[in-house]
Amino acid sequence: MVYVITGSFIMLDMISGLVKSLKSKSFSSSIMREGLFHKCGSVLCIVFAWLVDYAQTFIDIGVTVPITLTVCGYIVLMEIGSIIENVSKINPEIVPEKLKEFMKKGD
Repeated sequence: MVYVITGSFIMLDMISGLVKSLKSKSFSSSIMREGLFHKCGSVLCIVFAWLVDYAQTFIDIGVTVPITLTVCGYIVLMEIGSIIENVSKINPEIVPEKLKEFMKKGD
């Protein structure tokens, strides 16, 4: 289920980014392509983490660490931030002022 949730956040970020670019009339295939490469990198990280978790059942490395949940959790948090940024550009009134201030500090 963690893969479905993570994948859903990735898809929602892609959709919200597309809507944001269409609204602001700034759609660019090269920017979209770069974003897709970033998403592919996230998916590769998930596959790598799953492979490490799977390998730990056969290879004793001295520590058993659930890497997949950690990687998926990080990706979900990253996507949440991106989705909030996109939504704030689509509809600025929907994002609370405190959150807008916090997000401006990262610019």
